[in-house]
Amino acid sequence: MKLTVVVTVFNEKDTIIRAIEDAKKIAVEKEIIVVDNYSTDGTRELLNGLKDGAVRVVYQPVNYGYGMSVITGIRQARGEYLFVHNSDLEYDPACVYEMLELAEKEGLDAVFGSRLLTRKGDSVFMILKERPFYLGTLITTTLANLFYRKNFTDVIGNRFYQTASVRKIDPQSRGIGFDFEVVSKLCKYGMKIAEVPVKYSPRTKGKKIKVYDIIPAVLIMLKIKFFGF
Repeated sequence: MKLTVVVTVFNEKDTIIRAIEDAKKIAVEKEIIVVDNYSTDGTRELLNGLKDGAVRVVYQPVNYGYGMSVITGIRQARGEYLFVHNSDLEYDPACVYEMLELAEKEGLDAVFGSRLLTRKGDSVFMILKERPFYLGTLITTTLANLFYRKNFTDVIGNRFYQTASVRKIDPQSRGIGFDFEVVSKLCKYGMKIAEVPVKYSPRTKGKKIKVYDIIPAVLIMLKIKFFGF
């Protein structure tokens, strides 16, 4: 199996079917694992009615958090590579082709989809004036660059992993800190990471990420840098 697509979902009844259809269109030998994080808005009912042998649905018994949804997908993945496709439709999954090609060509452990890679020449002030919610992205990306001497532009975008590599770092964070634990451990373990640009269409209503989520993100990056976890 070349690729596992992990579709994470929590209360996305308006977009989950489209997210699954987008995943099915990826023209790579693949499996699709949908992990529902105990949705209560009708998403589960839609998934229960899905009669599609190409899609495996995993229902979490409680709301464990976003990170646990990805961890569940990692544990069950059979693909050589793993692509995380969130069901809010903010990211275009077509980036997976460039990620896969680059990972195979350069022997990468992970590829990050960056919303800011094409804006390297723009000032921080310009980026924040346009989209203030990028502040958390810029803070955590700057920390990763300082801690590990990297040159990332965005550590919060789309994620693509070599399955064996992400299993090796054994992420434990069940909640919002997951992505920040992963990037920190990938860097600390000396794994090979690259970035590709991604198309990003942020929704203005129903966003689950809050301003205060920067706190656990920074804390987990500090813990891994200075205490090993």
